[in-house]
Amino acid sequence: MKKTYKCSNAKFCMEDENQRRTWEYLQGVTRKDGSYGKILSDAFVAVLDGKNGAAASECSSVESKQSEQDLRKVEELLEGLLEDKLRRLQEDLTERIEKCFRNYDFSSSAGMADPLEMDKANGMEQMQEPELSEDMMAFAFAMGE
Repeated sequence: MKKTYKCSNAKFCMEDENQRRTWEYLQGVTRKDGSYGKILSDAFVAVLDGKNGAAASECSSVESKQSEQDLRKVEELLEGLLEDKLRRLQEDLTERIEKCFRNYDFSSSAGMADPLEMDKANGMEQMQEPELSEDMMAFAFAMGE
């Protein structure tokens, strides 16, 4: 199977320390070290995947602080989006519950009585209980005679 290659020209600014050092390193590369493309792609992938601990430790404190600030900004943005989403979800849920209660007629529910009517019925049961026991006593005495 034939390998496919693509070309890319890269210019290095000699006034920039990192670019100058990269250019100098590439000038010392020999055939046994590999091609420019292989070396550069391995370096890029290692840095982008976070596998290059030595390169990360060489970063200046300013770059580190900047990345921490960027990370905080991203976290704040995500927290804001999450809070907004939760607020909208809560509003939607509240609206749906209120709609269900508006559409539900409590007085016509099967087996459900009005709480005020239930209180009256309970009061009548308490009033009727002594009358009922008196009637039962009278009946028992009548049976005994």
